Amino acid sequence: MATIREVAKACGVSTATVSHVLNGRFERVGEETRARVLSTMRKMGYRPPPMEEGQKAINTRNLGFMAEDLSYSPIFTNSYFAYVLDGILEAAGLQGWSTTIFIQRMWHANIGQAIRRNYDGRCDGLLLMAPAFESETVNLLHERGVPMVMIGATSWLKGISSVDIDNSATASAATNYLIERGHRRIGYIAAGNLSISSREREEGYRQALSAAGLEARPDWVFSRWNLRDQWPDGLVDAFMEMPVAERPTAFVGWNDVLASQVVAALAARGIAVPKDVSIVSIDDGPEASKCIPPLTTFRQPLQLIGKRSVELLIDHIGDGGRFAETVRFSTHVVERQSVSTIRNP
Repeated sequence: MATIREVAKACGVSTATVSHVLNGRFERVGEETRARVLSTMRKMGYRPPPMEEGQKAINTRNLGFMAEDLSYSPIFTNSYFAYVLDGILEAAGLQGWSTTIFIQRMWHANIGQAIRRNYDGRCDGLLLMAPAFESETVNLLHERGVPMVMIGATSWLKGISSVDIDNSATASAATNYLIERGHRRIGYIAAGNLSISSREREEGYRQALSAAGLEARPDWVFSRWNLRDQWPDGLVDAFMEMPVAERPTAFVGWNDVLASQVVAALAARGIAVPKDVSIVSIDDGPEASKCIPPLTTFRQPLQLIGKRSVELLIDHIGDGGRFAETVRFSTHVVERQSVSTIRNP
């Protein structure tokens, strides 16, 4: 693999200039020079060594797994993270690779230097857990030519593979599940516009309603991001303020966690699921079966998603010219007790 001196020579700049680019000191480097250095790094497959000055980088057989925030016992409280990570660790271990976990939130203060300090030389590529749309960290890593695979998100950048379910199709199926049971006023419980999968699921929800000739009212879409500190009580407040004849009779939930929180908040106000309002969700994590009543949900193959992402990333590391792939797994409904049928809607 190339050294920093070889990159500098190929660009016709000093090693200090290359260092400025690596550390995000963009005020010291012109935009044209920066672009030329980054392009050369990608072409030459340059990756700074982890420790020693002048050491040539070699494959570490270590993958990085980056999540936005791992606070509050993620293994025990976030089933999506836990099951995907389980698949990642199994697939990586079977191929003789190790895994390093990074917390993207800790890099926000100075992203350029944080990438150099925390990532460079420590692993050969990154698995990105549901990155926020147009994440600056992801954009900077992509500029450097870091092999990456997105999990639970569709890439907005050319050349990055992604592994997920078909979010739009799944949300359409969930919406149609409610329509088939007589529901005509259907809302959506969203995560927010920065969540790529939430946006795709909202699109599928709207498409299903439109195909059935039904209305998708703006006030029937509730975002956790918009409500923030008022979540999920803000949703229940807005729901109860609507005239009964204009309330949604059912909701499609972005995931089981949000849906189960809404069920609990509704129950605290005396609104029963599914007697007063039905809810169908997506994931089929432990939250779905533990919810009271248990949630009808569309099951994701989370461990398979983790395993496939590892296979793709290792393939990309071994073949830098490999085309990006978009892998989408199918889902299926798991029926429980959170949906009622409306007769003669």
